[in-house]
Amino acid sequence: MSRYFKICKSYFKLGADNKKYLILLFITAILRCLTFAITPIFAAKIIDYATLGLYKDTFTSIILLAINYLIYLICHHLNFIVYAKNTDYVYNKLHSIIATKVAHYDEDFTKRLPKSYLDNTVTNDVMNVCMFTDRMIDALAHVVTDMMSIFILLFYNLEIGLIVLVFNMIYQIMLAKGQKKKDYYFMGQRRNQDRITSLYEQMLDASREIKAFDMKEKLNNYLDIYKRSWTKQYFLKRKYWDLSKVIYPVIITISKFIAYIIAIHHIMNGTMTVGDLVLIITYIDQIERENFDFFEKVNKVCDSSVRIDRLSKVINYHNKNMLEFGNNLEDNIGGDIIFDKVTFKYENNISLDKVSFEIEPNKITAIVGESGSGKSTIFRLLLRLYKINSGHIYIDGIDIYDYGSKVYPSNISIATQKPFIFNMSIKDNLSLVDKNTSNQINACKRVGIHDFIMSLPKGYNTILSEDATNISGGQKQLISMARTLLSKAEILLFDEVTSALDPNTTKHIIKVSKDLKKDHTVVIITHKSDLMKAADNLIVIDKGKVKGIGKHKKLLVENRYYQRLFK
Repeated sequence: MSRYFKICKSYFKLGADNKKYLILLFITAILRCLTFAITPIFAAKIIDYATLGLYKDTFTSIILLAINYLIYLICHHLNFIVYAKNTDYVYNKLHSIIATKVAHYDEDFTKRLPKSYLDNTVTNDVMNVCMFTDRMIDALAHVVTDMMSIFILLFYNLEIGLIVLVFNMIYQIMLAKGQKKKDYYFMGQRRNQDRITSLYEQMLDASREIKAFDMKEKLNNYLDIYKRSWTKQYFLKRKYWDLSKVIYPVIITISKFIAYIIAIHHIMNGTMTVGDLVLIITYIDQIERENFDFFEKVNKVCDSSVRIDRLSKVINYHNKNMLEFGNNLEDNIGGDIIFDKVTFKYENNISLDKVSFEIEPNKITAIVGESGSGKSTIFRLLLRLYKINSGHIYIDGIDIYDYGSKVYPSNISIATQKPFIFNMSIKDNLSLVDKNTSNQINACKRVGIHDFIMSLPKGYNTILSEDATNISGGQKQLISMARTLLSKAEILLFDEVTSALDPNTTKHIIKVSKDLKKDHTVVIITHKSDLMKAADNLIVIDKGKVKGIGKHKKLLVENRYYQRLFK
């Protein structure tokens, strides 16, 4: 009971339960069990009264039995209705909680929990957990029915009742131990399933490399290792399943045979009526049946406990890098950015070392440097993904960690080198930021993608494949920039947005950026010479330090590092 209490506690911590439905499930389940448990008493009375010729009492007992059965059916029906409503509620609530959590995960999530873990949890575990309360209450109902049956047996015949009680307790102890072992191996089975899923995902992402280097056989060897480990855990789980399902119930069967022998002895001695014999046989059979049903429910409850633990890891994941917001609600942001002696270490490595510079509004500022120099770290810090070790970052003279949660995210937005586009229409993708159709059209016109969209058969209602593989990289990037523009952020961060684009598209994005700087602060990370020339100001970074600040022509004459970088 202690173990099951812990499982229930873990379930309620998920925060997806509905108290009203839980109470109704419990009441209807218990009433159903109570009416079912007393049915053999009516049956025994009918036999005894009929045998003695007391027909009035016989018919009264039949009517009471019918009423009892009607109550049972009503309770059973209501229990099914409440179960369906509760499942629907928990399913939607869990997905809502998970979606909210996933949207706020930091960049380290996949280091601690692989993507395949999240995939398997969302696809397999959520629905199972939805049924947890019903299974737990049903298991409790079976226990109540079992206890009532034993209590009635003790009342009618103490000797038989005690035998059934003792054997039943032994069975439950053995069952609990078997369930614990089975859960342990089931968890191992799920871990190996995560590895298999993860390998398949990687194979899809690396299909070109697999063909180019003929990796198929070696990858199959890795898959075989995971499959063998899965099989081992599966058969160990099956071992305890078989013990619980086949071997342990023999204990109940033995008690059944002993009880029958004692009952027959009483009949032979005239100390027990035929009705009592029927009642005892019915209750012993009922206890046996309840134990089997209890095993099935407990097995599913324990299965759910593994899945609850997995969901808890997803829902209760602690974002160690995500930072708390402050209380400053100043929303009239101009977009002036200052890094003042900023030092940042990531995993004990210095990414930025006492970096200082200013990014002015209504200008294009390009941050340039070799790979790993610290350029992307500047963007991550501006997005508040990490806390700096020392120094200050100011926007309009206010420390970025002092801004409120509703102010800061709405004033800074980013378009990345590989923007992700969802498998939905262009309109729906843009609606994730702003549902206003007029604003969407204006944003697309401003970045120069509106005419292309209108040339499509369904215009803005055109469905894009996952990650927009059915349009070109340049068109995808412009849609991403339109989405960024819809955020109404004052500060726009463009991270290598032209790295994979052709020269004509790059020129177009430069033109768009020049237009956007009229009412935005535009900051670009780039290695493209055209963007370096077009920038109003450049910040040159190398190994976490500022190597130069100024315009392209000036740096090209005075800064040797920039000369080499540009060349």
